[in-house]
Amino acid sequence: MELFNQNPHLVFYAILVGAMLIIRIPFIGKYFRTVNTLLHESGHAIAAILTSGEVVEIKLSSDTSGSAYTKSGSRGRAMLVSFAGYPFAAIFSGFMLAMAISNQYRTFFVVLFSVALLNLVLFVRNSYGIAWIITFSGLIFFVFWLGNEIVSYLFTLAVSLISLSETVFSTLTILYLGFAYPRKAGDLTNLAKISKVPAAIWALITSIVVAVTVYFIVLHYFPYPLKPIR
Repeated sequence: MELFNQNPHLVFYAILVGAMLIIRIPFIGKYFRTVNTLLHESGHAIAAILTSGEVVEIKLSSDTSGSAYTKSGSRGRAMLVSFAGYPFAAIFSGFMLAMAISNQYRTFFVVLFSVALLNLVLFVRNSYGIAWIITFSGLIFFVFWLGNEIVSYLFTLAVSLISLSETVFSTLTILYLGFAYPRKAGDLTNLAKISKVPAAIWALITSIVVAVTVYFIVLHYFPYPLKPIR
């Protein structure tokens, strides 16, 4: 622990490694990876609302997959809605990480709790999705209630890095599917149908946008070696 106290950045990278390991553990990993799914589907919902569309329903599944059923007034707007998921999840993960490393725990809890609650009240209707949001919201509230700075730091940083790690892994997966199985590539398949542009092209575009976002996050929020976290 003395080593961590003298070099706080080691805590950050230890949690990062732990986050990447946790998301591969059966059940527990899928439970926490659903945070990223919630953000992804929220991105679709927000895009639909901002383009004067309608959000019919959001589903969160136990295998970490999800779906957002929306209605849009034009093909262009429908493309924006379909495209929004991966970039929004990446951006929001970076936003959470920024709050975590700047010790803005209360803001972190309020923002993430609000996202979960709004989805529960307005959009999520399937049983697993409802159960997951209730239990995860309860976990957020419990950590907030404890009021312990160390626990709050570890929790907020872990959730942020789990979501960011899952964003990277899911983007790599969709990149592969876009080329190998374009008819089973989720959002990319929808984009291909709407735009008549191959799913592989959309896979490249999505991957580039997410890669640039993640690069910005790493550059600005990941501590350099031997540089203490402030």
